[in-house]
Amino acid sequence: MRVVLTAVLAIGLMGTAMAADTPPAPAAKKILFGIQTGQQDTTYAALVDIWKEAEALGFDSAWNFDHLAPIRGDVNGPCLEGWTLLSALAAHTSKLRIGTLVTGNTYRNPALLAKMATTVDIISNGRLELGIGAAWFEPEHQAYGFPFYTAKERADRLGESLEVITKLWTADHPSFAGKYYTLKNAPFNPPPVQKPHPPIVIGGKGKKWIMPLVAKYGDGWNVPIGVSPQGIKNRLQIIHDECKRIGRMPCDPEVSAFLVLYSISDVPLAGPVTKLGARMVAGKGVSRSILTGTAQAITEQIREYVDAGATHIIVHIEPPYDKELLRRFAREVIPNFR
Repeated sequence: MRVVLTAVLAIGLMGTAMAADTPPAPAAKKILFGIQTGQQDTTYAALVDIWKEAEALGFDSAWNFDHLAPIRGDVNGPCLEGWTLLSALAAHTSKLRIGTLVTGNTYRNPALLAKMATTVDIISNGRLELGIGAAWFEPEHQAYGFPFYTAKERADRLGESLEVITKLWTADHPSFAGKYYTLKNAPFNPPPVQKPHPPIVIGGKGKKWIMPLVAKYGDGWNVPIGVSPQGIKNRLQIIHDECKRIGRMPCDPEVSAFLVLYSISDVPLAGPVTKLGARMVAGKGVSRSILTGTAQAITEQIREYVDAGATHIIVHIEPPYDKELLRRFAREVIPNFR
């Protein structure tokens, strides 16, 4: 059953917990909508087709994921590499903001990633958003020989990577000597199209280590599956407090909530029944992130995330991609926020 996929997706980018107060009310912003198509168990042609459909329907963004093998189901199934795929999808679209949700920091040297991201920003004529996180899927690291490290070290490495990338994007021949990465009078040409650089969207939910990185480096925060609206409020308070502490003002990151678009049905009880099944299989956190039921019920569910501070709703869709489902969402749900 497709609902089971959310049990795996919800694991992503785990962090440690700490108490937080209610955050300040979010500033009024246009609510953006995007799709995410994790590129396992599908084909390149199908991905091009659904991204073009999303663009035609008026979605604001489209994202893939950063995994080298399927993260659920048959591990031997097909799975395209995210960044090379992203560059190709950039050439097939013209309006969508695009990115990888999210790049696993452990898989690439940050200088290489900065160069890759700049290339995609140029190919897309300035539409790239750099989605990046500490990485979370341990079996993939084991399979391909990537060191997994502790959660704290993965967060520390992410912080250094963000410093390296921003230096390469903003400084002239930067040098850097960190614990994990170095630069030595590094040339970087051509620069990104976007100034001062492509937006950096940091994914994760760790209150102790990840939220401070959002405050320091992030233009956006991507909320993983399973985080409740109240959880968004709590973490936004941490981000704002840290921004104030380090003197980064204004502190107004875009907040993208990652949800799963499962179905739209006019049958009143269809949504609750699906959510109950998901809760029994995958738990409360996952079930709350599934969009299913009537268009009105889905609108009300999304509204809770918007009221909590989300400014960008990104819906994960599963192959085989259902164009009519996407069309109904664009026709019956998105206008309620525009």
